[in-house]
Amino acid sequence: MPIRVVIVEDEKPARDRIRRLLAEHADFTVAGEASDAPSAVALIDSQRPELCFLDVQIPGGSGFDVLRRVKHVPRVIFVTAFDQYAVRVFEVNSIDYLLKPFDGKRFAAALDRAREAVRKQAPPGDEIMHLLEEIRTGLQAPARLIATPTPAKGGPHAPRAAARTEAAQGAPGRIAGKRGGKIVLVEPADVLWFEAEETLVFARTREGRYLVSRTLSQLESDLERAGFFRSHRHYLVNLSHVGEILPGSEGHFRIVMRDEARSSVALSRRQARRLRALIPW
Repeated sequence: MPIRVVIVEDEKPARDRIRRLLAEHADFTVAGEASDAPSAVALIDSQRPELCFLDVQIPGGSGFDVLRRVKHVPRVIFVTAFDQYAVRVFEVNSIDYLLKPFDGKRFAAALDRAREAVRKQAPPGDEIMHLLEEIRTGLQAPARLIATPTPAKGGPHAPRAAARTEAAQGAPGRIAGKRGGKIVLVEPADVLWFEAEETLVFARTREGRYLVSRTLSQLESDLERAGFFRSHRHYLVNLSHVGEILPGSEGHFRIVMRDEARSSVALSRRQARRLRALIPW
């Protein structure tokens, strides 16, 4: 009997890629897909799969929330852009952790682990849930960091008071980004734009680009009040760094930034109309 699999991932291209890779392995069959936490819980409990490809960060909760809420707990292969909180997860035979972007060879290795885990038929234990909590705690930590306030007059407690004031006013916090094996906390004001490449999102600064753990939609919601504008389905632009808006073909435009390289990103026709309401031209 084929091993029944469900795919839980909010990005359709990512779900499609997992499905294509699974099609190369005849002993696995896809029982369903879900793009958010509530539908994932319903799908897993109704289909009762042996294996689940589960994104760590999905709308309506997280992969960890899904595992706590389901009645049927399948074997899990996590799929995520984060790797710094993997902890000891690779040491547990009944779970694996695919870091985006992964290739077919790494995917096949994860399936080998899944085959072995299903063959043993041992239920997930307390150790696995403990590891999940460790990873969950680590993933949430960067989101709690806020920008370091400028020292101010008024005594030793002034910086902490300023930090609390910024948080209360909704000031955007620093964003954790990965580059060259390091995790860097990037100030939103230093970001020229955010760009999406398939299921990955990068923050582009004058120093380079950093892999971040949020979707463009999440970033847009968090940073709209800080002057970020969704110029295109693949780009979220910091308007404070915009230098020029150049017309292109068929009603499209290019946004030219004020960096040394005069970098540019796309501005769609639909979003050009929205931008004109903010910056008339």
